[in-house]
Formats: sequence, C-alpha cells, structure tokens
Amino acid sequence: MTAAIEAPDVRRLTGDQLRGWACALCGVRLYEDRALPPVTEVRHGLKVRIELWACAPTCLEASQKERRGPWL
Repeated sequence: MTAAIEAPDVRRLTGDQLRGWACALCGVRLYEDRALPPVTEVRHGLKVRIELWACAPTCLEASQKERRGPWL
C-alpha cells in the first residue's frame, strides 16, 4: 500500500511547478509524471482548482535520472 502524499503549499511553488513543467514535490524538471490530487485555493475571492504533477515513479528516481540526463 502506498502512503498518502501531503499536498504542497501552493503559495510556495514556482511558476514551473504550477504549470506542470517541474515536480510539485521536489522541483525537478518533469520527463515522466504522475498526477497529484488537485488542490483548491482561494484567489481574489474565487475558488481555483489547481492540478499538480509529480515525478514518476518517485522523486528519488527522477532526481537520479536528472543527474544522468533524460536520454539515459
């Protein structure tokens, strides 16, 4: 059984993490990804649903791949 992933604080995420270009959990550029549960935030009085993405299969494996290069 996999452990539940705690949603990150969207106020601390970078633009690339919010756009789905970088992992919302560790910040590494995404080559393979998995969806995280959506986060709802109130912006200017409106509820906004934000879809976040994370490294697949895990952040540790993706960071090792990032150091080697995506082509390996």
